[in-house]
Amino acid sequence: MLKIVQSAFQARLGRHIALTDSERDALSRLEGQPVALGKRSPLFSDSKPQDRIAIVRSGWAVTRVRSDGNQTTISQIFMAGDVIGLADLGLGRPPHDTMMQTDGSVHLLGRKALCSLGAEHPRLFALILSLASLDAAATNDRLHAITRYSAEDRLMHFLLTIKAKSEQISGQPSDRFPLPLSQKEIGDALGLTDIYVNRLLRGLQKSGQLSLARPNVKINERDVWATRLNFQDRYAALDFNWAS
Repeated sequence: MLKIVQSAFQARLGRHIALTDSERDALSRLEGQPVALGKRSPLFSDSKPQDRIAIVRSGWAVTRVRSDGNQTTISQIFMAGDVIGLADLGLGRPPHDTMMQTDGSVHLLGRKALCSLGAEHPRLFALILSLASLDAAATNDRLHAITRYSAEDRLMHFLLTIKAKSEQISGQPSDRFPLPLSQKEIGDALGLTDIYVNRLLRGLQKSGQLSLARPNVKINERDVWATRLNFQDRYAALDFNWAS
């Protein structure tokens, strides 16, 4: 018997609402066939007009903001089940480059298809926008951490956020979570050099607060960190009552 593999996107939505058969069919039509992409494959470029969005089926993707020279800032991190491009719907051209961070696959669809989904299934559309708002809130928290926290606290906050998002995406709380980012890339997300990130990671490991077994990370003192930083898990705070 052929095994039907549910998409990460449908699985994520289904953890928040009981999807009807009609809604599942609509989501399957929306996604279409996935496209396999390798690590570093471009998804969207700031030099090309774009009228599509992407739904990540597997793997990670990142958005990079480029400055003069080779300097970049990682502004967004996407995981399986995420929608890429919602924040750019009002722009004819993506403001920044987005590429695959790991090997993976995505569903590419036109913006009009998302509009049609909203017209036919407003509940699904509302949930998609609500989930996207969690990323916006988490990004604002990271911006505050970058501008106001010490380097160590920035890193702690970042790791807590990645763990929180990984759990919300997978629906499976775990002591360990993947972090397929190099030390330079972690620095690009936090405004730190790779040398500084290396020093911070070694210090946290030496003190027993963190365990690294690439590509997985384990925070050994999660509650202590959360209390120290007054960390708010935005991904556990979804409020969808307004759309009921």
